[in-house]
Amino acid sequence: MKNAVVLLLLLASAALVQAQIPPTVTVFATGAALGINSPDSIAIGNKSLWVAYTNGASSTGATGNSTVVQYDPSGLVVAQYTIAGSVDGLKVNPISGLVWALQNQDGNSTLTLIDPVKGITSGSPIPYAVQSTTRGYDEPVFRGNRVFLSYTNPTGPGDATIQVLSSSSSPIKVNTVLTMGATGLNLATGQTNQPTSQNDPDSLKLTPSGDLMLTSGDDGQFIFVKNPALLTQSVAFLNVLDPTTGTHVSGLDDEVFITAAKGTFYLADTKNNQVLAIDASGLPMWALYASVGSLNELVAVDMKTGNVTPYVSNLNGPHGLVFAPK
Repeated sequence: MKNAVVLLLLLASAALVQAQIPPTVTVFATGAALGINSPDSIAIGNKSLWVAYTNGASSTGATGNSTVVQYDPSGLVVAQYTIAGSVDGLKVNPISGLVWALQNQDGNSTLTLIDPVKGITSGSPIPYAVQSTTRGYDEPVFRGNRVFLSYTNPTGPGDATIQVLSSSSSPIKVNTVLTMGATGLNLATGQTNQPTSQNDPDSLKLTPSGDLMLTSGDDGQFIFVKNPALLTQSVAFLNVLDPTTGTHVSGLDDEVFITAAKGTFYLADTKNNQVLAIDASGLPMWALYASVGSLNELVAVDMKTGNVTPYVSNLNGPHGLVFAPK
């Protein structure tokens, strides 16, 4: 473990933690312009920025609809799609080009696929073979020809927190990859066999080295899974800390690794009902940035200690985050 994930993470923290040049923050889009609200997940693909507005819909699908909006790079609306329930996970499949919209993360989950040319595909929403009224799927990751999903609301050790698709045909079938109670390497202390938290599985991303990165939001913890779903699978984690109090943050939502010294963050400033474009330069390569609800900030994360440094402050419920390199 210390020869792979750790190397990447040490590179991410070298020199950090803050870009030397202040960013330029502008409003890219607002929900008010379309009569919708509460932007959450953001995805990039098909030369477009995709944003899911949840509109206060129930996270178990009981009431309400979400709106997925496709924007061109200038912020003009290309298309918008109404989807029943709460769309909390949004990602573009790099192989097929289809947009995956995961709805109802807290129960009665389904999957809607959007073709950028033809619209919502026939057969959507697609159900899962095993249904739950209290648990659901939050975000997908595409790793080669495999699809991994974060699974919410575990109640105790042994409950799945990451699963992998075994069949994408309706109904969707999955196998467990990671469970609550898994132990691993604490990246800040170097101690092995330490328990992860995983009380609040949320965002799921792919690191530059190909590892899965799961966010446990209320715990303020990142969990890294190397070689997922293989016999050589291993786990590491990092507690994200408020340097003022020394305690873990909460509302840890979305995160990105920086792949270029210059680019634009797109961030859902949810309670202000707007998507921000944050133009940045002088960024440290492979540095990790995250949106943190308890701080209402976009922060840089020191991968040696877990301490954070503010990058953009005075936000109001930051959630979805992507980075477009230039």
